[in-house]
Amino acid sequence: MIYTYRISKNNGFESMKKCILTITLLVIVLCSSACGREHVDTLTYAVFPYIPDVEYYQEIIEARWAELEPDIKLVRADWDCYYDGMPEGIDVVMYDAVMLDTLISDGWIQAIDASAVQETEDIYPYALDGITVQDKLYGIPVFLCGNFLIYDRGSEVLASAEHITDLADESKILVINSENDFNRPQYKYEIIADIRGEANPSIDSSAEEYMSLLDRLADDAHKKDDDTQAAMAYDSGIGQGYIGYSESMRLLNSRFDQTGIKAISFSDRENIPRLYVDAAAVTAGVKGKRYEKCLELMNVMADADVMTALSVQDGEPQYLMLPRKSPYKTLIEQFTLYSELEKLANNEKNHVILTQNEQ
Repeated sequence: MIYTYRISKNNGFESMKKCILTITLLVIVLCSSACGREHVDTLTYAVFPYIPDVEYYQEIIEARWAELEPDIKLVRADWDCYYDGMPEGIDVVMYDAVMLDTLISDGWIQAIDASAVQETEDIYPYALDGITVQDKLYGIPVFLCGNFLIYDRGSEVLASAEHITDLADESKILVINSENDFNRPQYKYEIIADIRGEANPSIDSSAEEYMSLLDRLADDAHKKDDDTQAAMAYDSGIGQGYIGYSESMRLLNSRFDQTGIKAISFSDRENIPRLYVDAAAVTAGVKGKRYEKCLELMNVMADADVMTALSVQDGEPQYLMLPRKSPYKTLIEQFTLYSELEKLANNEKNHVILTQNEQ
């Protein structure tokens, strides 16, 4: 009996040891699981620094984000895709598609699954195609931009012009920053694209004849102006039009009611409509739950309602070109000129301006 008792006691002790061991292992597993589950309490993001009002855009993004993710704080960052190099410490950035090859080859941004983009049917297909490389999508399109003829409708010569050469008999009729270091290379590419019928040509000397024409059409006092200065010079009564981005029209006052906007060929041949696309992207190295939240943030940055709100500030239109279709309907109801921007954005022949060679 004594022997039997001792065996039973040992069995109980062993059972207790196994129970304790099981509980310990369970605690370890649960702790490991909790530690491995990433906690995201902040996301750092940078918007395209050349839009009319960066802070206004950030405020709209953050207000919308607070409704969706009140426990994750957004931290603003500054990043310029043209000059700033690797976006260290930033989760989501915005870039110009002309820099896409560099951003991919240098490993600064990563591809996303197309299924992560909300309401893709609302985005113009060419905008998505322009940031797709080898069937991989690098972000979500947010803005469009292009070099357009913004002109006084009362000017018969500009109202009827379809090619820059239609203005060959004119001089100093336009406010063009043709000697501005930022704009002159753009105009050369526009010229060569129209001459060759290629959306993204390599640079050569064939642009010089047409650049001479642009120089002759330009008002001498404003050849080095930026787009903002060109728009304000035109609004003050100088020239009959100017070459500029659509958003520059927000600055017009005295001439606004008589001003229109249209595409024009920069040569004597068919216009090849080319648009810059600015897109939101997730940076390289971001993964897990943080990656998932970055996708959510990118969709907020490109959201139709956010874009609609951004397009009107203090009751005034900003005349931004957008890659989404739906905001135009609302904006046209308030500001009729948006119908002309919609026509420009809706052109099925549009091409996205991609990486260009250095001058």
